[in-house]
Amino acid sequence: MKNIKNIVVALFIGLLLVSCNEEQTVEKELNQGQLVLQLGSNQRTSQDVNNYGLKVENAAGEVVLSYEKISDAPEKINLAIGDYTVKVASADEMPYFTFDAPYYYGDKQCTINSGEETVVDIVCALKHVKLTVNFDGQITETAKSYEAVIQSAHGEITIDASTANIVYAERSALVISTTIEKEDGSVVKNKQIVSGLETQSEYTLNISY
Repeated sequence: MKNIKNIVVALFIGLLLVSCNEEQTVEKELNQGQLVLQLGSNQRTSQDVNNYGLKVENAAGEVVLSYEKISDAPEKINLAIGDYTVKVASADEMPYFTFDAPYYYGDKQCTINSGEETVVDIVCALKHVKLTVNFDGQITETAKSYEAVIQSAHGEITIDASTANIVYAERSALVISTTIEKEDGSVVKNKQIVSGLETQSEYTLNISY
């Protein structure tokens, strides 16, 4: 008789636990929705957007979710109901200058509703200006050496015969100083300021004697 009573009690407790778990699951589902990302880039790039990093911030600006690569994130991301900002970037920070790591970034605000899927379209745009520095043929073929030092308020980079002539720079006023050593040993120096790059994605500078 005692064994039967113990079995009945165990079954009753088991039913209570199942009931509680079901209620908690339903409550959790009611307080959650799903985020679905659709990504793209409006610039010519060989980079795979799925390798970009993902951050989700709540209305207070706190990071509630992050992935080093979007490819690591699930197709549907569970989030508590509320307002969020979804941020996608090709790197943690934008370098002021770079030859080979242009910075792409995009973000969008969204609202997660109970039990619903929220589709967020984000286009990642190039945040650098693509700067091409062309030394003319007379310089590249006859000069002993030549270089262009590109400076912003935050840093600098040098283009010469050993580097690429395309650099990605922050979109701000740039000071470009050129130094050319001719065959006879004489040196020609020049300096110019390039401004108005904030709204441009590409800029070409041609340099001659």
